[in-house]
Amino acid sequence: MGRMILVRLAGAAVLWCGCADTAVGQTKGRISVGGSVTLLAPTDGNVEPVVVGGPLVRLNPKRGWGPAAALNWFRTDLKNPDGSSPAVARLRVRPLMAGVAYSVGASRALISFSIVAGPSFNSIDLKDEFLDSLPAGVQSPSIDIKTSFAVRPGIGLTYTVASRVAVVGFGGYLISRPSITFRNQFGEERRQPWKADSAVLSAGLVYSLF
Repeated sequence: MGRMILVRLAGAAVLWCGCADTAVGQTKGRISVGGSVTLLAPTDGNVEPVVVGGPLVRLNPKRGWGPAAALNWFRTDLKNPDGSSPAVARLRVRPLMAGVAYSVGASRALISFSIVAGPSFNSIDLKDEFLDSLPAGVQSPSIDIKTSFAVRPGIGLTYTVASRVAVVGFGGYLISRPSITFRNQFGEERRQPWKADSAVLSAGLVYSLF
């Protein structure tokens, strides 16, 4: 699914580049701010997909090589690995990633191929609904998580609609596999019962400040 979405995004970007009006050039300035909506669709069926909306700060791409950075912070619910309900835990993934990007395209529409990586500061808590569903007298379950390493390759589109205004889109794949240890109410220990690898799709609007 993630690959098909990326292919469609790249195809749409190529069409936009071909139709770009040369009267408007690349976005002026170096740094833009705005807002975006991001969908993270985990590949693990026991990790819930999530939609995140919020502010966006980004470096304006220029043709050729340039720096890239990303956060992609999100939180999501984890289903019980044995298939029972309710959700077991709330996972928070907070990667701090930096890397490089290479941008190509017409003056108005730029396609950026990027890869970023860095540490992911994760936290996890058992949900009250799960704890309340357990029968009285059973062993109290526990869960632990460690800081991990995250990598995210992707393709971005910057479509300039005015000298300092651009529509932006992105499709990529976040690789994040934090070490999780879950001990259930029966004393059974499971290591790595979930992984946070996710397809990432986002769209937004930004204004270049300087």
